[in-house]
Formats: sequence, structure tokens, C-alpha cells
Amino acid sequence: METEMDVAVIGISHKTADVAVREQIAVAENEQVALANLITGNFENSGCMVLSTCNRTEIYFSGKAAQENVDEVRRIINSFKNTDCFSNPEISYTFRGIKAVQHFFKVISSLDSQIVGETQITCQVKAAYDVAHDAHFTDDILNKLQNFGLQVEKKVRSETFLTDGAVSISFAAVEMARKIFQNLQDKNVLLIGAGETAELAAFHFRDKKVASINVVKRTASKAKNLAGRFGGQAFGLEQMDRALEKTDIVITATSSREFVLHRQQVEQMAQRRNYKPLFLIDIAIPRDIDPTCAAIDGVFLFNLDDLEVIVAKNLERRRTEIPKAERIIEGYIKEFVRWYQTRPVTETITRLNRHFEKVRRSEFDRLKKRFPEETWKEVDYLTRSLMQKYLHDQIMTLRNSVDDPQQRSRYIALVNEIYGLESVESKGENNEKI
Repeated sequence: METEMDVAVIGISHKTADVAVREQIAVAENEQVALANLITGNFENSGCMVLSTCNRTEIYFSGKAAQENVDEVRRIINSFKNTDCFSNPEISYTFRGIKAVQHFFKVISSLDSQIVGETQITCQVKAAYDVAHDAHFTDDILNKLQNFGLQVEKKVRSETFLTDGAVSISFAAVEMARKIFQNLQDKNVLLIGAGETAELAAFHFRDKKVASINVVKRTASKAKNLAGRFGGQAFGLEQMDRALEKTDIVITATSSREFVLHRQQVEQMAQRRNYKPLFLIDIAIPRDIDPTCAAIDGVFLFNLDDLEVIVAKNLERRRTEIPKAERIIEGYIKEFVRWYQTRPVTETITRLNRHFEKVRRSEFDRLKKRFPEETWKEVDYLTRSLMQKYLHDQIMTLRNSVDDPQQRSRYIALVNEIYGLESVESKGENNEKI
């Protein structure tokens, strides 16, 4: 697949730099347009898209900017961010041509993410593209790259297990609850304590439309703020029994040195529920829930180690899917290269059709008064049909030259010379989402 393509990327990511550097070089959304404007303004007929997340800042550019001007683009980025990071080979990277396309496909399908298979990156790429496109900084190359990238992501997600299974402790808790209860919408969740992981789990449960999320903290007043974020009730530790009355799922994350939930309390809960499933998630160190509670009928108790085992298994499963995802990417790289190789032919055919349509239209408008008005429609159809028949062989010759670069170049040059066609279309005509 040796082919020269006018597309490149310069970037810094979690793989090459620590968070302090990534914070320094991040490009805020309101800066993305300004940076793209600087790059495209310096290089005629170029496109640019800026992707900046907590884990990466990457500048994709195409057209003349990506030809022999990569070093100048790097200088512009450094100047814009008042840094020299993008010139430091130890923390920055540059890919051109096929390698840039491959990198973009890996990024948008999450193969290059810190957590392989996470889906947030796809939304972030879409947002970055929309900013660039709406500001008219994308060209046909970046438009097509985005289009193919979305196809890659969709196929990777549907034909591999790369995005399956929880890979965070908080989400693993929710996934386990779904296996136990199947339907979570009528279930009540109780959050005891307020560690970050426990709160994240509570937010995940909220996203699954659970019936309620209540909060227990040392005092009811401290619980109110957190409970308010979930639209639930707040309880103090002295109100624990009341808080547990209608609870189906308990998440504990306190700093207590002793058990917060004892076996007797959990047994009473199980009895009141007629031993219907009760899910207990203990993510505290030291543990909040008496581990012997796991022996009670209907009680499902998971601690931090249990959830970490689940996460590790899911991560390993995702890693085994990487080769399959990479094969999908390779297939789309070939399709993108094929599109890129046909691009000059397609553009020439478009210009050829446009040239002859302009001539036809001009002559029709000049001579139509020689014909009865009621025949204008038929004359218009006739001249259009004649034009298409005349151009048919020339268009087919151009299309058949796609796989022979030398022949293709000769034919394109010949057509441009004979008909005096422009060799480059204006940027504005190439800013449609493909």
C-alpha cells in the first residue's frame, strides 16, 4: 500500500507524556478554531482539525500543509501554545500518509486509549471534527477520514468484544447488579459513605434509571448535599436501620475501622425481603461489611478484590480482541487509500462535467429563443444527453486509469490541458461532510 497522501498528525498523548505536560499543551475548545485558522491560513488549500482531551492533544492537517510543511506546522503549534513540546521527539510524535490514517482509525476506535475499548473518545473525536467542519477548516481529505473513521469504530464495536465488559471498579459494580437483578429500574440503592469510586458507582446506577439513590453519612446534614445530587433521601448513621428498610443494593465506602453493616442487620434485611436478592458492594479498605454476610440466603456480597478480578478479566478479554480490531482497521486503510487514489480522477471528471455543462448552458440560453418555448424542455434534455454521450468515453478512460499512477497522471494532465480546466478546486467546494 505504498502511496503518498497529503495528511499528517502531530500529537502528544498519555503514552508519551505525563499529566503535567498534557495540561500545559491542551487546546481548549475556544482555541481550536484559532489554531486551525493559523495553520490553514499559512498554507493554501489545507485542512485542519484539533483533537484535545485529558489524554491527548493531536493536530490533524491535510493538503499543502501536510506536504513539505510539517516542520512549519509544528512551529506554529509550539508558538500558539508557547511551548517547545511539539518539537521534542521524546514526548511528541508525527505520522504522515498511511501511518497518520492508521493512527486516526486506532484513536477513534479506542485502540490507542488509556483504557482500550472506552467509548468516550469517539464522542470527543466527533466533537472536534464538528468544531473544525462548522468553522470551514476541513477539506475533502479530513471529511473522508472522519467518515471512514466512524465506519471503523462502528465495525470494531459490533464485530469484536473490544468495548464489552466493565473496566472500572464503579462500573463493574453496576454490571454485576444487572446480572443479579436484570432490571434495575425498580431497585433502590443506598450509598453508605462517599468515596470517589462509590460516588461514581452511584452515578452509573442513576444512569440505569434505578428507582432511588439514598445516602447515609456520619450525620444527616453531611449526607444532604450528596443525596441532593441524586434526588434521594439523606440519613445519619444512627438512622441506618430505617435507611436499609427498602434497599435492594448497598454500596459502602466509609473510613470506619469497624464493620458498618453487621451480619445481624443483613439477616434482618434478608428476612424482611423474604430472601429476595440483596446486592452488597463493599469497596472500603478496611472492609465495611462483615464478610460472613455472604453466607446468608439471597445475599450477594462483593468486595474490592472481587470487582478488581472482574475488571482484570474484562481488560484481558479486550486485549485479546485487539488483533481482530487491527485487521478491521487494515481493511479500511486499504479502502481509504483506494479512495485517495481515485480522488484526482474524480475531481477531474467533476471539473470536466462542470466545464461542458457551463458551455452547454451558455449556448442553450443564447439560442433557445430560436425555438418555440414549449420545446425548450426537450431541447434542454437533448443537449444534456448529447453532452453525456460525448463525454462518456473520456470519463471511462479516466476511470480505467485509476490503478496505473503514471497513466492516470498523463490522462489527467491531457484533459486539463485540452480543456483548460483548473487543477485545484476551491476549499469551500470541498467542505461537505462526506
